[in-house]
Amino acid sequence: MTNRIRFRGRLAALAPLALAALAACGDSTGSDFPLPEDPGVTVLYDLETGPIDRNSAWNAASGRGSGFPRSVRVDASNQWDIVYGTVDSTPVWLPRGFFEGLPPSSGILQMEVPFEQVTTVPSAVEVYEFTEPVPLEFGVAYAIRSRQDPTLSFPCHIYAKISVDSIQADPNRVEFRYLWNPNCDQTTFNTGN
Repeated sequence: MTNRIRFRGRLAALAPLALAALAACGDSTGSDFPLPEDPGVTVLYDLETGPIDRNSAWNAASGRGSGFPRSVRVDASNQWDIVYGTVDSTPVWLPRGFFEGLPPSSGILQMEVPFEQVTTVPSAVEVYEFTEPVPLEFGVAYAIRSRQDPTLSFPCHIYAKISVDSIQADPNRVEFRYLWNPNCDQTTFNTGN
């Protein structure tokens, strides 16, 4: 009898924590956190040729909840989903699985329509590229499926759409627009005109 009382007490103590974790991800409609209306803009520097003190990776998972996706340095953080690089003189997006020793946990998908027309991206895992470079092109959108949010103990991914605005040299860098859905596993966006 005493063991049952202790177990119930522990269960009662853990229940609010479990509910809080579930609530943090939003409901299945994605209505807990409002969808951003205006695209953000960021710059990433080429991983190989860019200055080491400049950001070359992008962290979409940091956009969960009330957060914002952000660019990071790969030598200073392991919290990123894609990297800008050049492979065989071609500018590319590199998913985590491209790099030896990192799990293929974030994916990239080149869309068939311009950024402004993308209101939803696929949730099917198999359509995303997790290990191979994806060439950069102007005028198209890319869907990003983040790695599992590292702050949660259950699988939760953030989806974003990005579009290349410019590629510049000296140093080699890319500027792109992005919109994301801050709700876990939700794939819809505002149009981002």
